[in-house]
Amino acid sequence: MTNRTRILAATIALVALAMPAMAASDIVPAAAGNKWTYDCYKSLIGAIMYQGRVMTSLNDISFGSSVYEVISLDEKANPPTFEYRESINTTSSTGGMGSQSVIDIKFANTQRGQEIVSTRRSSPTSDDSELQEYDPALLYYLRDVAPGKQWAVGTMKDTDTEVPMNAKAVGKETVTVPAGTFKDCLKLVYFSDIITGSTEIWGKVFKMTSGRTRGVYWIADGVGIVKELEIAESMAETVGPDGKTPIRIESASCDVRELKPGFVVKSERLKPAAAD
Repeated sequence: MTNRTRILAATIALVALAMPAMAASDIVPAAAGNKWTYDCYKSLIGAIMYQGRVMTSLNDISFGSSVYEVISLDEKANPPTFEYRESINTTSSTGGMGSQSVIDIKFANTQRGQEIVSTRRSSPTSDDSELQEYDPALLYYLRDVAPGKQWAVGTMKDTDTEVPMNAKAVGKETVTVPAGTFKDCLKLVYFSDIITGSTEIWGKVFKMTSGRTRGVYWIADGVGIVKELEIAESMAETVGPDGKTPIRIESASCDVRELKPGFVVKSERLKPAAAD
């Protein structure tokens, strides 16, 4: 794989920054030891363009697995909190781009719902990690959610990039995945039509000029997420060698995850903060 293609692949990852993927009667059934494994399928396309020409392009399909788990609980915190981890492993790719990544998420269990306090992104193959703290916390999931309910999640951040996110419960559906058939799953859509900020590539700052993201989650009561579909696209520009003509990067991704057999969900869970 050429150096340009590696850079393009790294840039495409920006389109998926918006959403740690989760959600059930609670967004995450919060008991230490809860664990879910998913089959993952992802498609990435993109191009680097200059003076109206495509300088390099990427069209890659990858396969792998994801493990989501509740690591620990802090019932004495006010509100109670828990640590949640997503470990993503791509083992097969048409472009040879196998990868590993970890997202650690701190949740607060409040009367409103489950809220994201912080996220930390890292890789098992690198010492680099990125901590993002939210004050106020992101309202990721409502306790009184029902079909037709819509709410503002908040602005999700990744380095110098920001995505204001909203969510809506759109109905209930039956879903069949490797773990089985789940009836009356709540269908949630997380969405944004805005990506702002910048990213650094080749030692140059690329400004995000447009982007949008859609995440669809099917949540089985008492189980959690059984299926995810995430679609995102973005465009970024920087000034080219002539000082005027922009270098443009366009990218898009589609990511599907389906629950596998053997998940663990305990009935005893972290309770939300008591009402004032």
